[in-house]
Amino acid sequence: MYQLHTEKELKYFKEVIRLHYEEGYGERRIEKILPIGHTTASRWIAIFAREKEISTDVENMAKTKSNQPEQDPIKELEAYKKRVEELEAQLLKAEIKAEFYDEMINVAEAKFKIPIRKKAGAKR
Repeated sequence: MYQLHTEKELKYFKEVIRLHYEEGYGERRIEKILPIGHTTASRWIAIFAREKEISTDVENMAKTKSNQPEQDPIKELEAYKKRVEELEAQLLKAEIKAEFYDEMINVAEAKFKIPIRKKAGAKR
């Protein structure tokens, strides 16, 4: 059995294990909650898993992926088509916006007779 040696281990080991296994937090999220690094959290979780013979997250993810049924390809294709349409609409909106800003600069330059756009090329 792993012996907790430092004060930090005595103070945070159980909380790291609780956050990981009960709350489902990863090492990075735990490091933001507790004053320990993600490497330390990862090491403690591995030690606990080894002692309790619990499978690691990588093994759990592989099992979960293999147990999930694949989506219907037709539904998946329809979802992709819908997403493409949404992205094309966003692109059109962004292009119209860019064209509007460009024309607005042209009008301002003509009206106030000052150059707004930077000249091409580097300063010497």
